[in-house]
Amino acid sequence: MEVPVVAYARYVLLFLIGHQPGEILAGAALLSVTGVVATAGASRLAGRRREARALTIECLPLTLVFVLFCLADWALLWALPILRLSFAREIIPPLLTSVTVRLLVFWGLEMAVLLTRWRGRRRGVEVRTRSAAVLFLAINLGFSAVQVDAYIVEPLQVEVTELSLASADLDPSAPSIRVVHLTDTHIERASFREASVVRQVNALQPDLILLTGDYLNLSNLADPVSAAHFRQFVAQLEAPYGIYAVRGSVEPTLESMEWLVEGTGVVWLEQEAVTVDVRGQPVTLVGVACSHRQPLDVARLARALADVPADAFTILLFHSPDLIREAAAHQVDLYLGGHTHGGQLRLPIYGAIITNSLYGKKYEAGLFKEGETTMVISRGIGFEGGGMPRARFLCRPEIVSIELVGSD
Repeated sequence: MEVPVVAYARYVLLFLIGHQPGEILAGAALLSVTGVVATAGASRLAGRRREARALTIECLPLTLVFVLFCLADWALLWALPILRLSFAREIIPPLLTSVTVRLLVFWGLEMAVLLTRWRGRRRGVEVRTRSAAVLFLAINLGFSAVQVDAYIVEPLQVEVTELSLASADLDPSAPSIRVVHLTDTHIERASFREASVVRQVNALQPDLILLTGDYLNLSNLADPVSAAHFRQFVAQLEAPYGIYAVRGSVEPTLESMEWLVEGTGVVWLEQEAVTVDVRGQPVTLVGVACSHRQPLDVARLARALADVPADAFTILLFHSPDLIREAAAHQVDLYLGGHTHGGQLRLPIYGAIITNSLYGKKYEAGLFKEGETTMVISRGIGFEGGGMPRARFLCRPEIVSIELVGSD
């Protein structure tokens, strides 16, 4: 349970970000200047005028550099829609995050300079701190490089993950089937990323294309232009045996999904199963809408599978990995999902920081085996909405291509 003081502090912070972003940015710049002046003033009061003068000379240029880096962050976020890379309506929250990181670096190095000089005085040694300025520049340039990668480079580097699955529930004498799985497109406006996805998917020549939710960005759920761009996107995808979809987190009602897929030819599955014959190979697609209410979703899965024969090859389309145990209990052959975005912003070695899954990091992205069920959780295509950064770091957009073959 959240502590009341923490809840209140979070409310105040979110209010300020949403209603007074300019004041917060100005305050950050003022704090950096105030830190320099206060440090120099403290040295002067302590009778070390020479040190105060030296600190002022060294730190004020760094303050100017800090402000220039913050302006560069703003320019990057402002340019993203113009470059057709992402279309966030609010750039202040990610900008505040960048400014905060840079401010912490600035203050940290300033405190390190003070500590180094204090220790030098105690030892009677004159300490030069020019290396702190070099380190400040290096860290900030590195942070800028990370942002360029996350906002510009990685979102365009759409990867194809190719997998193969053999099953005794498939006819070994029939031709193999190629299934392409797409999830979390989160479309705001048509961008270079969606165009790349269309080219790569059609080059794979899939028999079936399966979509597992979150088609529009959270900030554009009722936007007719975003919906039109999604329809244009799916209209360009080619699969002779059809495109099938289920509702995800951001398609909360039947009406919203019906409106979204209207006129697209996409087959929308709602707590139901349909068998598709692909060149003599029957495949049963089981579609379950995601509510993130576990008892309801479990019941929906049971209802969708109620009339499916035990020996049918089943592919479950569900938005998140949270039904894996229930799917394994029902002996689903293949489970396709997303929702986690693979973390979207990942740390080296550690991986996803946030997954929004009941199972935490256990099923953050990739191929998993639970009993007789194979599950594939895709990193998806798009980004979180609202004030979240439209960025991917160490987590490129993903198309999953699976070849299904029969085994004896």
